[in-house]
Amino acid sequence: MPKIYIKKLLNKPYYYLSELVRIEGKNKKIQVYLGKNIPKDLWEYYCKLLEKEKFFVKNNLNRLFVLDEIFNKISVGRLEDLRLDLKYKMMDLSDFKKERLWTRYAVQFIFESNAIEGSRLSQKEVEAIVQKGYIKKIMERREIKEVKNSIEAFNIIRGKNFKLNQHTIINLHKLLVAGLDIKTGYKKVDIVVNNKITTPAGRVRADMNELLIWFKKNKKNRRHPTALAADFHQRFERIHPFEDGNGRIGRLLFNFILLQYGYPPILFLYQNRRAYFEALNQADDGRKNKWYRQVLKIYKNSLRWFLKEFE
Repeated sequence: MPKIYIKKLLNKPYYYLSELVRIEGKNKKIQVYLGKNIPKDLWEYYCKLLEKEKFFVKNNLNRLFVLDEIFNKISVGRLEDLRLDLKYKMMDLSDFKKERLWTRYAVQFIFESNAIEGSRLSQKEVEAIVQKGYIKKIMERREIKEVKNSIEAFNIIRGKNFKLNQHTIINLHKLLVAGLDIKTGYKKVDIVVNNKITTPAGRVRADMNELLIWFKKNKKNRRHPTALAADFHQRFERIHPFEDGNGRIGRLLFNFILLQYGYPPILFLYQNRRAYFEALNQADDGRKNKWYRQVLKIYKNSLRWFLKEFE
């Protein structure tokens, strides 16, 4: 988050708007001169700082991230441009307006994520439940409960206290399926998804431990946060640790990883569910390029969704 700092020369103040970018273990300062006094309206200077940060990121992509065939300079550069546009637009919002934007996203995310898993509620019905508005009597109690559970789970991964470990993942799932007559804890029976056997019930805890060790190791290797989250999501869904609710938990954890890096969340759409499942299926067979391309496309559209909210 950019901050104003002061330099003094011969006891005279000079004000700067500055931002720090972490690169190769060090902080690089990017700054814009404000003058001898702090202007009342800083938006012009935020725009200048945005252009400077974009220029720096564009010219240092290979130092900021480990690039590859799919997450290359072009694709990552486009993502970073959109991310930075959104970052600076968010700075112009009051806390109240930021929270209102988060609520709009939460409604969209919960509607789409639950619809992927078969929920029949409309977006307006989800919005009414999230915002505690009028709820039609004909709505199924189960689907209402699903939405209420989902908003609680979403708020938990947004909070500062959630840590990624087996205990917290199990508890997040327990919250998500509370009151839905779904078994909690890791699965006790083997489950087949898309004609594929997922991790056997007796190996779930061991495989989840391996996944978390892998994540801890790989989050330090400068992979783009979107690529890291994509890999985690695919590995998690392949394990399929619970009897039900794996997709919704997996998409929540995808967003948790992005948020940990200061990145906006992703929005998986119900209308694209077939392509989403097909790409995951191919990735399970070791063919990950389609999954990576799918995630890049989905994330770019998610960032554009946020930016469109400012129009």
